[in-house]
Amino acid sequence: MASYNVKPSKPFAVFGALVGVAMLVFVFTKGVGQDSGFLWLWAAVCVGIVGFNLWAAFSKQGSSEVVEKRNAE
Repeated sequence: MASYNVKPSKPFAVFGALVGVAMLVFVFTKGVGQDSGFLWLWAAVCVGIVGFNLWAAFSKQGSSEVVEKRNAE
């Protein structure tokens, strides 16, 4: 069974990272949920989005999924 790594295109991954940064800036400037843990949950998710997209864009092994091809028997 052969497997292939599937990477997003570099421009799309960088765009995803920029969207994550924009979301992070928005939540800190608007102060959405400052009185609760929602702000920190939102920030953690945004940091994860940015990190994953930058890893997918610039790492040699930055694949976002693996596709397995089964041999016909």
